[in-house]
Amino acid sequence: MRLTFFTALLAALAPMCAALADFRGEPAVIELYAKAKGEGAVILWGPSLGEVEWVPAAFAKAFPGIEVKFTGDNDVMTKVIAEARAGRHEADVMWNSVTATLPMMQRGLGAAVDWKVFGLPASSTGFDGRMGYANKVSYAIAFMSDKVKAEDAPRFWEDALQEKYRGKMVSSLFLLPRLVGGLALAWGEERALKFARELTTGSELMMTKAPRESFIESGERTFALGEIEGGFRRQMREGKKFGLVLPEPVVLVQFGASVMGKAPHPNAARLLAGWLSTPEARAARTAATGSIDYEPGSRDPFAMKLNAGEIKAVFDLPENMAARDEAIRKAGPIVAGQSR
Repeated sequence: MRLTFFTALLAALAPMCAALADFRGEPAVIELYAKAKGEGAVILWGPSLGEVEWVPAAFAKAFPGIEVKFTGDNDVMTKVIAEARAGRHEADVMWNSVTATLPMMQRGLGAAVDWKVFGLPASSTGFDGRMGYANKVSYAIAFMSDKVKAEDAPRFWEDALQEKYRGKMVSSLFLLPRLVGGLALAWGEERALKFARELTTGSELMMTKAPRESFIESGERTFALGEIEGGFRRQMREGKKFGLVLPEPVVLVQFGASVMGKAPHPNAARLLAGWLSTPEARAARTAATGSIDYEPGSRDPFAMKLNAGEIKAVFDLPENMAARDEAIRKAGPIVAGQSR
């Protein structure tokens, strides 16, 4: 996938977003809500508490009378697959990235949803209509805002190779290969892997499995490179003095909702998954977590520039995952110092 696809996709979606009607007035949604209230509850699983703990209060305002129970854990996808093999089906809705959702879909565990009644066009769905795209998160460079100015951070990813950043950066052994995989969608695999080699051999980059926050808070390192912005934004809302820059090309991770094929509460599951795809839910997520809404129609200044094509960006979709995953597979040993 090249950068031009992102711009073309957003241009195609913009008119659809502008024309959205209030989904709650749709007869199909009214009927679904009545059935969902009869079920009384819905169970949501996601990759972390920060991704799902905001949902119960926000959903209750939109659709009272349905309790949202949630689990946030990085191993939820492994757990849901294992439970399905054992004939157990606890989760109703899975909230996760496209990449993490793939193993579930490959095993036929997702159900089709009528997303259009919630105003979501087919172009914003994946896995043959079994996943509705709802939010994106970005890779970023984090720093202490009381010690570093944003303009002193790399503006482009390859700027991190400059001499002035030598010995000043720390990165995650888990996240950095995934950033490289995203960059491969923009640059091609050869250039992305070359960047990984030069970064890990020539910049005195510290690689760790530990949280990078402690290294930049202590001053041992100045920049945490290749971080997922969401965790830092939540800490910033809590008063932590972190700052973030999103270097170009902006590498986004596509998140969305999927209904489990054997959901214990099938109607409430479809209602919750559909609601999560709406601008209303995205606004609630932003208000609760401080996250940026990158989707078409967002009023965030950065997102508006991105959606207008003024900022180069790429994101993962089912159709580009094979190329991305191959780059991640090759980048892993490079980042770990096992291959050059």
